[in-house]
Amino acid sequence: MIEKHIIKILNVTDSSFTYMMVKKEVVNIDISIVSEQSFDAKVNIVMNADGGTANIRCLVLPKNGAAISLMTYQTHVGARTKSDLLVKTFIGDTSTFLFQGNVHIGKDAKKSDAYQKNINLLTGSGGVITTSPILEILNNDVRCTHGVTTGTIPEDTLWYMKTRGISETQAKALYVEGFIHDSMSVVQDKFIKEVIYNEP
Repeated sequence: MIEKHIIKILNVTDSSFTYMMVKKEVVNIDISIVSEQSFDAKVNIVMNADGGTANIRCLVLPKNGAAISLMTYQTHVGARTKSDLLVKTFIGDTSTFLFQGNVHIGKDAKKSDAYQKNINLLTGSGGVITTSPILEILNNDVRCTHGVTTGTIPEDTLWYMKTRGISETQAKALYVEGFIHDSMSVVQDKFIKEVIYNEP
């Protein structure tokens, strides 16, 4: 089976991405949203080919009070298709993030599997995250699941790192980097350094 990797950066001037799967393949898609400007982003994945798989990883890092919304669409048309979406968000200030994850499984998409997960980390005072999953399932012989978690840095984790001689500021930065790093690409790692450490 064909396997490909796509990297996409969304911003205020290029705010949407669509991928139409027309042949059986495995596609890994890394999407980064790092912005000081408020805008609405859209990601649309259409699974037309029977037996195709799409793994989508979205990293969202609003900065300096920006309000960013992200709407994703996982549309299953073909049978035995699989989509796996992970959205990770970090807010360290008063920024706002609105996520709406849409999953549509068509009547002919039997044996399909759609998964959606949103994991959020808040460390700033006044940051707001809102998540809304929307599922439309027109075939009973499918699997469709979703999950969401939002939290802060555990105090016991900070305490442990400080007992090892790490400053609180550095401990928080290390925790955030570790939180975001999982499943992210080299390009997204570069953005992590820019946001957390202000490194070019």
